[in-house]
Amino acid sequence: MPSMPPAPARSIRPDLTSHRTFRFWRSAWHTVLGGVALAGTTFLAFALGADITSAALLYLFVVVLVSLLAGLVPALAVAVAAIVCLDAYFTYPLYSLSLGETDIVAVCIFGGTAFVVNGLMSRVRKAGEQNEALQSELRLAVDTIPALIWIMRPDGSTDFISRRWLDYTGLPQAEAMGWGWTKVVHPADAAALQGQWKGALAAGRPLEAEARLCRGDGQYRWFLVRAVPLKDDLNAIQKWYGTAIDIEDRRAAEDALARREAQLREQASLLDLTHDTVFVRDEGDVITYWNRGAEQQYGWTRDDAVGKVTHELLRTAFTTPLDEIEARLLLTGRWEGELVHTRRDGTLVTVASRWSRQQAETGSTVRTLETNNDITERKQAEEAARKAQAELEHVARVTTLGEMAASIAHEVDQPLSGVVLNANACLRFLNAATPNLGEVRDGLQAIARDGRRASDVIARIRALARRTTAEKEPLEINDVVREVVALVEPAARRSRAQLRTELAGSLPRVRGDRVQLQQVVMNLLLNGLEAMSGVVDRPRELVIRTQQEAADRVRVAVQDSGSGVDPEIIKRMFDAFYTTKRDGMGMGLSISRSIVEQHGGRLWATPNDGPGATFHFTV
Repeated sequence: MPSMPPAPARSIRPDLTSHRTFRFWRSAWHTVLGGVALAGTTFLAFALGADITSAALLYLFVVVLVSLLAGLVPALAVAVAAIVCLDAYFTYPLYSLSLGETDIVAVCIFGGTAFVVNGLMSRVRKAGEQNEALQSELRLAVDTIPALIWIMRPDGSTDFISRRWLDYTGLPQAEAMGWGWTKVVHPADAAALQGQWKGALAAGRPLEAEARLCRGDGQYRWFLVRAVPLKDDLNAIQKWYGTAIDIEDRRAAEDALARREAQLREQASLLDLTHDTVFVRDEGDVITYWNRGAEQQYGWTRDDAVGKVTHELLRTAFTTPLDEIEARLLLTGRWEGELVHTRRDGTLVTVASRWSRQQAETGSTVRTLETNNDITERKQAEEAARKAQAELEHVARVTTLGEMAASIAHEVDQPLSGVVLNANACLRFLNAATPNLGEVRDGLQAIARDGRRASDVIARIRALARRTTAEKEPLEINDVVREVVALVEPAARRSRAQLRTELAGSLPRVRGDRVQLQQVVMNLLLNGLEAMSGVVDRPRELVIRTQQEAADRVRVAVQDSGSGVDPEIIKRMFDAFYTTKRDGMGMGLSISRSIVEQHGGRLWATPNDGPGATFHFTV
């Protein structure tokens, strides 16, 4: 962009010249007026035949008057003219000029008087200018202060009102003077404010009150009104000085805070009605609120608990690491879990704990609300139920094994019979005239094989019959199925049923309890064999399949060719103590479903397209 030409320097000479010209003509005009006054005085004194002393006094008065009104130069000019007139008209010989000692004295008196009077007037004028400047500055300061300011007389009527007061109220100054200020006070506050003001006037004490004042647009706002008296040395009131400061926003904030505090008190009283423990802690986990439920739960009163560190007071035992809890709170602002606290009497209490953290806009922690519900009895009941479930599962396994006792005895009898026969044969070969060591070796190998077979059967039976708590570990579901199939195969042969497996390869390992999953598979296989016990017009086929259900989940299905199940019965067959068997307990499928659900899966049944039904479970 092209640069702008520099602005020409402003010359002050024309203003200075004009000012000097004005001063010159003003001095000239004052000198003319002084001369006219001197001429009139000369004529009057000469006509009256005044002596030289009287004439000198009159001339001195004119010089003083010109010095007061016109300044030094006109005063000196008039003083010189007065000396000339005094010498010409009042000193003999008359009408002649002859300067003598008298004239010299007159020059000194008249000139000195002009100088002194002009100096005094300069000081007076300067003091007046300073006073005007001070008053102007004071007026500006009063009108700039963010408050309504006034000055009142000793009787309480208005003597001065600031510009800001007039601008706010919209009243003309004449109307606001005296007691007119009462017009802007809210009718509901007027009587109280006037009473306080009259009391302050009577007692001579400062006033401080709050009242609503009307703005020019008709809106009322709250003001803090203050007035203090100015007293003289005799303690008499000379003036009252007052201010009114707008506190509408402060009053609104105080009202909002009061309402908030009332709400908090109401909420706190409601929190005292709950039986749950509720307490609040700050950034350092120091307790700041402790409700009545906490007092009853832990034994410490509110005064005992407030100001204490939470986890030190309650000796908290965390089932989840505190670092993980803090990370969760930082991420979501909430956490739920179980904690173990110690009461004042030393007893332990297990609680379902819920934490909610409130944070400021900067992210710094403000406070944490913790609510705890005593679940000690529930946990004990759950533990008792878990033990009862384990007992029931053990009974169910033993009952299942009782039903299989004949099959197990037959299965174990076969290898034991082989052991006995092979042992007798070995003895005959050894007792012969020429021992047949080859046959003896073969017989011993057969004995060892039958012994291992019998040992495997006994080991599987003991595993199912053992009463142990659930211990989950990574498992190959196909191995679990094969182990159960080996136990059920003798029962399948006696039922003239064909037991077939279709096991998928490369299945993911699942986490579970081997014995419990074996129990589920065995229950489903035995139920399938029993469902086919009355089938005579078609082959009895029992198929167990495995397949991958999801990335970390597998499905096991047991399909039979029995009589099938009624769709109405499917809804109830997994309920405890429900059975369609004559001698059944109604617990097998119910326990199986509980086991599967404990492993995070589900158990269900579907009718086949042909005869029979299929039971599925995932794990």
